[in-house]
Amino acid sequence: MKRFSVYFAPPNDSPLSRIAASWLGRDACAFSGHAPVDPPRNGFSREVWRASTSDPRRYGFHATLKPPFRLRATAREEELIEQVRSFSRQHRSFFAPPLEVSSLSSFHALTLSEPCPAFQALAAACVREFDHFRAQPDEEELARRRRSKLSAKRLEYLNQWGYPYVMDEWRFHMTLTSSLGPQLFEQMGAHLKNLFSPYCGEPILVDSICLFEQLDSTEPFHVLERFRLL
Repeated sequence: MKRFSVYFAPPNDSPLSRIAASWLGRDACAFSGHAPVDPPRNGFSREVWRASTSDPRRYGFHATLKPPFRLRATAREEELIEQVRSFSRQHRSFFAPPLEVSSLSSFHALTLSEPCPAFQALAAACVREFDHFRAQPDEEELARRRRSKLSAKRLEYLNQWGYPYVMDEWRFHMTLTSSLGPQLFEQMGAHLKNLFSPYCGEPILVDSICLFEQLDSTEPFHVLERFRLL
């Protein structure tokens, strides 16, 4: 069954997107999603690289605004697309602080070098605006998330919005690795800082949002359409 999400993703022809697609082995803007012949592995075996990037490769290079959801029974895909288009025409572009490679729990990601209220507000607005399209998660999914020992606030958000890391619990991040063991975590972190630092010096222009689509649970997410902000 299809899932949709609203993500921030830099233009697919930007240097940042190109290096990220090369690292992850997939461009979410290209429906075929073919991996490059020789991604920048820096000595890691192909097997280690593929395992270390399997999760972010599936979702594509992005920062989450509205987490993945299935359409409720009475909602239509065309209505969702039109509402994302209308939403984008009501929100202005802005510059976010430069990126940096960060360690988050057991994985690595690009994060903002300082807080960005405009990004926080955009993410919260996306969660609210498109929630009436969202089908309720099933009990298995809810139970799986509840096993993560969520705080009272995150549990409240899970019940209200179907996802615990929204609103003031949202943190901008563009995931670069799956969860890693301690030794590989350190090695991979050093490599990623060298690889991505040249692309992290300037503020980020946020002038579009993307509607991503996953055709079924066996398929990766891809960009369905990009919508320009004002």
